[in-house]
Amino acid sequence: MALKTLIIDAQKCIGCRSCENYCSLKHEHVCNPAKGRIHIVKWEQDAILVPVNCMRCEEPACELACPKHATYRNYQTGALEVDPDRCIGCLSCVFECPFGATFVDPQDGRILKCDLCDGDPTCVKVCPTNAITYEDISQEAYLKLVKNADRIPVLVKKAIGEE
Repeated sequence: MALKTLIIDAQKCIGCRSCENYCSLKHEHVCNPAKGRIHIVKWEQDAILVPVNCMRCEEPACELACPKHATYRNYQTGALEVDPDRCIGCLSCVFECPFGATFVDPQDGRILKCDLCDGDPTCVKVCPTNAITYEDISQEAYLKLVKNADRIPVLVKKAIGEE
C-alpha cells in the first residue's frame, strides 16, 4: 500500500469549519471544533484562514520529545499517533510541534493528533472547496506541500498589515 498524506491549500479554505466539526464527530462523537484533529486559524479582519494539521514530519519533533514514547508512527497509514496508555500528559509533543498541529482536548487534557482516519480522512470528504486532498506521497505531493507552506507567511503578513 502506498503511503498518502493530506495536502492543504489554505487559499481554497473558506472557513466553514466542516473539517473540524466532522473530525470531532468521527473521533469524539460530538460536534466541537476544539476536539478536532485539524484546526482553522483565522484572522477575521482580513478573512485569512489557514487549516492546521499534522505534517507527518520525516523526523517528528513530537515523537522525539515524548519521554514515554507515547507518540509513534503508524507504518500502515504513515500517521503519527499517540498511545493514550503511555501518554503522561506532559505536553512536550504540543510544545515541540513546529506547526502547532498537536492539540489538547480542552476538557480532559488528552493529546489529539490526526490519525488520517485509518486511511480514509473525513476532512477530505466534507471539505466543500477541496482545500484538503489526500494524495500519494510523491515528488508532486511534496512540491504541493512546499508551495502551500510558502503561501502561509504571505497570508499572515497580509493579515497583520506588513504587506
